[in-house]
Amino acid sequence: MRKNAAALLTIICTLMIFFSVYEGVSIRRAVANHPVAERGVMDLTGWDFAASGIAPLNGEWEYYRNQLLVPDDFNPDKRGGKLPEMTAYVHVPDIWDRYLGQEDAAHGYATFRLRVKLEEGNGRIYGIRPLNIKTAHKLYVNGREIGGRGIPGLNSQGTVSVNAPYARFFALEGSSAEIVVQVANYRYADGGITHPIFLGYQEDIQFSRETAVSIDLIAVSGFVLIGTYFLVLYRMRRRERSWLYFGLCCVSVGMYVATHGEKIVAIVLPELDFELMLKIQTLSGAFVELFLLLYTMRSFPNLFKKIAMQGFGAILTVRILFTLLTPASVFSQADFLVFALSLAEILYVVYVMAAGAVRRMEGASYMLIGALSLLILDVVTTLDIILSVSVYSIQVVAWISFALAQMLLLSKRFIRAFSAVEQLSKRLHSLDRFKDEFLANTSHEMKTPLHGIINIAQSLIEGAAGRLTPQQEENVALIASTGKRMANLVGDLLDFSKLKNGELILKRRAVALRPVVQVIMEMFRHLSGNKPVRFIELLNNRQFVYMDEDRLVQILNNLIGNALKFTAAGEITVSAREENGWLAISVADTGIGIPPGKLEVIFEAFEQTGSAMAREFGGTGLGLSITKRLVELHGGIIRAESGPGKGAVFTFTAPLAREGDDQLAGAEIAAASEPTMMLDRPPAASDTFRLEGDKTFTVLVADDDAANRQVLINLLSVEKYTVIAVSHGQEAMRQLDLNRRIDLAVIDLMMPGMSGYEVCRNIRNRYSLSELPVLLLTARNRPEDILTAFDAGVNDFLGKPVEAGELKARIRTLLEMKKSVGKLINAEMAFLQAQIKPHFLFNTLNTVISVSYTDVGKAQELLGELGQYLRSSFDFQNLEHLVSIRKELELVESYLIIEQARFGPRLQVIYDIDEQIRVPIPPLVIQPIVENAVRHGVTKRPEGGTVRISAKSGQDGIVVLVEDDGPGFSLESKMAGTKERTGGVGLANIERRMRTLYGTGLEIDSTPGQGTKVTIRVPNSIK
Repeated sequence: MRKNAAALLTIICTLMIFFSVYEGVSIRRAVANHPVAERGVMDLTGWDFAASGIAPLNGEWEYYRNQLLVPDDFNPDKRGGKLPEMTAYVHVPDIWDRYLGQEDAAHGYATFRLRVKLEEGNGRIYGIRPLNIKTAHKLYVNGREIGGRGIPGLNSQGTVSVNAPYARFFALEGSSAEIVVQVANYRYADGGITHPIFLGYQEDIQFSRETAVSIDLIAVSGFVLIGTYFLVLYRMRRRERSWLYFGLCCVSVGMYVATHGEKIVAIVLPELDFELMLKIQTLSGAFVELFLLLYTMRSFPNLFKKIAMQGFGAILTVRILFTLLTPASVFSQADFLVFALSLAEILYVVYVMAAGAVRRMEGASYMLIGALSLLILDVVTTLDIILSVSVYSIQVVAWISFALAQMLLLSKRFIRAFSAVEQLSKRLHSLDRFKDEFLANTSHEMKTPLHGIINIAQSLIEGAAGRLTPQQEENVALIASTGKRMANLVGDLLDFSKLKNGELILKRRAVALRPVVQVIMEMFRHLSGNKPVRFIELLNNRQFVYMDEDRLVQILNNLIGNALKFTAAGEITVSAREENGWLAISVADTGIGIPPGKLEVIFEAFEQTGSAMAREFGGTGLGLSITKRLVELHGGIIRAESGPGKGAVFTFTAPLAREGDDQLAGAEIAAASEPTMMLDRPPAASDTFRLEGDKTFTVLVADDDAANRQVLINLLSVEKYTVIAVSHGQEAMRQLDLNRRIDLAVIDLMMPGMSGYEVCRNIRNRYSLSELPVLLLTARNRPEDILTAFDAGVNDFLGKPVEAGELKARIRTLLEMKKSVGKLINAEMAFLQAQIKPHFLFNTLNTVISVSYTDVGKAQELLGELGQYLRSSFDFQNLEHLVSIRKELELVESYLIIEQARFGPRLQVIYDIDEQIRVPIPPLVIQPIVENAVRHGVTKRPEGGTVRISAKSGQDGIVVLVEDDGPGFSLESKMAGTKERTGGVGLANIERRMRTLYGTGLEIDSTPGQGTKVTIRVPNSIK
């Protein structure tokens, strides 16, 4: 089929050449068949204008050299019977240099005159259409000036040159028309009436003119559009230089057509200077040839010789400079030389394309069409130059044929390249999918050994295999750090693979922004260590976004983590503002900033701000790419603003949560129903709910989500626990102050005002891990989150969504742990109570024996006090039992009487007891403190000292003070936590019981050398 198409196109182009030559010959014959002027007269009385159309006024015209005559000059009556002297009869059209051998007479002025015989006019409207009269003229018909271009003058100063075709009309009265044309030329290499002047009926002349203008307009527009199209294509793909040269060639052809033929430029810009117009004409032709050569060389590099381009390029350069630097009267004299060189250039292009067609190169048929079109152009141009046959329309058609052939050739190459790219794209897509699957599978397999490497390295650092040398510890720490970076890379690759394959499913719901940001900042404060970076959030509790909470956390994690990585010291600030129904969330830092040229590419996969920076700070370049994808999945956009050394601001938009958007996508805990979430209600104490149960355990639940609170209440009520449910952290702490018997706290991580981390830290300031266990609920289960949670004092960590059975099992385990610890404390108390205290008994009995030698009554009194002491010590049954302060003081008095008998005047005791005290106190809280004051206080000094015991009643309860003037101790040993130096109930035991019952422990104030003061505050009642 391709061979047939090529053959058909070859035949068509051959026919075009034949018909172009035939048209040129036909025009010559047609001119010959027309009536011809003889001796200044043309007889058209036998010419049928209606049937045969317009007639060229060719033939012999009267020629008056160096005379500018008007019609009146040919009227004997007005010249006194004297007529102007005629130079000769000359042939029109022709250049007047050839008349009578006057080759040197290109410049000058003259008058042409022709009398045309016509049928009786009777007012018939005729038209006359000059094509090319160089370079200024006036046109008279029957004594009236009806047209002209410029102003013909007697010298160059008085001549205004304009050369453009036009059409004029006149009414014929009578049977003849006298045509007088004044012509002057001082600006061009040849002058005169160089192309035919046509005469015909008005409608025929007008149609001829409009048709010619329309053809030129269409040609100009077509060439400019084609050229612009290829120039735009080149801008999109700068490697295809052939598109550039072909586009410029077409634009130059368009300009060439616009300045020749009907001269469209003169119609659009009638005031355009003749000299400039002529330069544009000449230069447009030169540029057509230049870009045609460059296009051919780029399209057929194997056929086009470089030396040919160098030679033609040098000639064209000289030609262009010559045209620019000289006036038209000079450069126009080289027209024939220019024509010869142009012919050689075009013939060489024809040769190259024909050679490509013969060798059956790609697009051979289109090459052949192009070659034949250029050959037609050469033939037509030769006819115009040598035979003075004007076939300008065929020139335009030849250029159009060439342009279309080259368009088809370039399009074919483009389609072939596109097909190749499409095939490669399919293959690459397949390989890319295989690569994604490989990365995903490999990443999954790498997680386990990576975590093994990290954990083993960490255990070695902590001394699992013995103490490491500093260098060994540094190397192992490097292994652990590298392993963590690889683990992060594995996580990023898995997320990237899910995003790329569209496997990520968003679970959108209304999410409070501030709690999320607070929790993330808490985590990064912990991870930043001693890095001097402040975290600031400028948010409010009424900012809610409609997003997948997990993905919002991931976005903020990436942005805040990125800011922390590149900020050595300073601030990281998170703020938000509303913008047209969206919330614009900004993360700003004061770090090293981003170079301006990298602001756009940092969001692309595996892109970083530079190789040096990547080596210094690490990373894979996936974090921001994943962040951008996640933001776009929610319909938002992300942008960065920065400058080197000025920090960076990352801003992303998130959809605001509105009424109707607050439906939860699904229950976060099994068995949960689907309630709605109040967006605008601030947390308040009114959200607190208490449910009494049958069992002895009380569980505190803190969650800002009303649905989650209700689910937890339902689950815990089934277990018969007493449940206190609150909506925020501040209320949770208030309930701990009001209810001392809370056994377990179930805390949500993200709550407004006070995060789960902060609540846990506040609880640990009051209670130990065993005194009040904490179970943290959250959807975040990254290693960093878990580590931060345990550092905050959490006992157990449970990720959302939570299965009901697992939740209840964990709660039972924590409560049993607390119960077991309580039993252990009671056992410790019972053991301490049951201790005989050998050294105390030995010392007491020695004292009694020594006293009995001198005072039997005193010895008997001491034995009575010893019995009272032992009876009081063994009387306490459990740790939770409360006794009156009088009973506790009896034990203290018995102990001190025995110790005073032993140490004599070295031990002084002062009592300051309010007898009105009725508040019960825990057993064995005063006696161990007094014993500690005696044993490690006053008796440590050779001179002894004084122990002062005070018990006062106040509005809120009682205050017990035990003070000694012994040697004291430093604050470092304030709470040693051992079974203290008394060998009895330790201060740590008392501290733990006081905090469990009242929320406050012992107040110890001691200064070395100045004694010790221990204060116990017991409120009026226990909640």
